[in-house]
Amino acid sequence: MHRQSLNDRYSKKGPRQHRMNAALLLIAVLALALVLGGCTKNGGDNASSGTSAPDAEQAAQPAPADTEKEPAPVPVKIKHDYGETTVPAAPARIVSIGMEDMLLSLDVPLVQAFSTDGYYLDAQIKEKNIPINSSFDINFEAILAAKPDLIIMNTYMTDENGYEELSKIAPTIAFVRDNWQTGIVEIGKALGKEEQAQAVLQAYQDKVKQAKAAIVQAIGEDKTVAFIRPGTKQVELDFPEYAWTSALYNDLGLSPDPKVLEFKKNTTDDWGGTMLSLEKLPDLTADYLFMDYGASMAAETDFQKDVAASSEVEKLNVWKKIPAVEKGQAYKVSARHWALNGPIADGLKIDDVVQALTGTK
Repeated sequence: MHRQSLNDRYSKKGPRQHRMNAALLLIAVLALALVLGGCTKNGGDNASSGTSAPDAEQAAQPAPADTEKEPAPVPVKIKHDYGETTVPAAPARIVSIGMEDMLLSLDVPLVQAFSTDGYYLDAQIKEKNIPINSSFDINFEAILAAKPDLIIMNTYMTDENGYEELSKIAPTIAFVRDNWQTGIVEIGKALGKEEQAQAVLQAYQDKVKQAKAAIVQAIGEDKTVAFIRPGTKQVELDFPEYAWTSALYNDLGLSPDPKVLEFKKNTTDDWGGTMLSLEKLPDLTADYLFMDYGASMAAETDFQKDVAASSEVEKLNVWKKIPAVEKGQAYKVSARHWALNGPIADGLKIDDVVQALTGTK
């Protein structure tokens, strides 16, 4: 309507008025052009700053990590030697009953663990400032006082009734320490540490592989071994399936002396070994003999005392006639770790065997 009114007025006026109107119109157009030009310039500046400044800020900021968020931990049901137990999500107060080797290897949050001055893990437990329960029997009051949210125990430490009592304190899972290569996988699942458990297993397997190669290079592939625990009147002979010697025979794959297998065939003992009289010792024809002294919870000084006491037996002719002894290939090892199992204990056994058979640590 406004534009039409101007046109009407322009068509009805005289020439002078027409020139005046034209001049005014020209001035209006120029003014409008100036206004529009200023807006365009300002708009252009704003557009420039609105695009380039954020781009600069974005370029300065680090790109977001291309990783998925880990799922929140959830309770998990774990089957174990006493049944099935729901383990709480991310337990943070764990009590160990005889499972310190595996749990230290997994670096779990322990609020109580077994130890004594002679325990092969004592230094590590004290270094981590883990509260110690030194009772050889299950101390229910001490465990209750620790306020655990999970208890992990060696199956052999109690019976079904003891397990039920522990379960009243906190969810409890039980595994046989002797079978640590299976148990550590299940414990890893329970604690959300599957990767750590596999890493511990892989490290041990790598150690075994390197040890086997070093042993074969040093003594060949056809040598035989035997493992005994000397006494003053009898000697304990351990068979390949015995938990103590699993690392020697099964992991390292060293061949048992045929005489060991013969003794196994003829014995009625079913615990993984048998007792021999001293007179039977020369029958052991193994190329290499390992002799276990001390006790699993004894101090190093106790081991040395047992070794010293054995010197009387070693003076006997029957001892001197053992083929490995005659060859100078009989080696003393400590029950402090040979009498137990776990990635740390079995790793120490591997070290002992490698040092004995290759002369290197």
